[in-house]
Amino acid sequence: MDKFNEQTDRQAREKTFGAYGPNVPAKFQGGRRSVERGREAVWQARLVLLVMINIAQLWILSTTVEAALAGHFSKLLPLVISSGVCWLIALTIFLWWKPASRRRTSTGYIKKDETVN
Repeated sequence: MDKFNEQTDRQAREKTFGAYGPNVPAKFQGGRRSVERGREAVWQARLVLLVMINIAQLWILSTTVEAALAGHFSKLLPLVISSGVCWLIALTIFLWWKPASRRRTSTGYIKKDETVN
């Protein structure tokens, strides 16, 4: 007895080979999206926030250089601290702020793992 979908899988491989010939992509997904729409939106939001923070840091850097060249040394400490705060925010967004787990459903409930007893 054949395994489940074995015949369908063989037909799909034949159609793929017919369409691409010998140059079939190594990681062909068969039309499936590798990233869900919601997760893709989270990655885009992360990118936008990181760009905005970097623009703010560039503005702070240019103001710091202007203040140092003008001799206004009392303004340097707040500018350096604000640049450090921007750097910490960017670091947390880059390292720790990730999309929600796939275990969450659309209603907010957490799916049970079959592996956890």
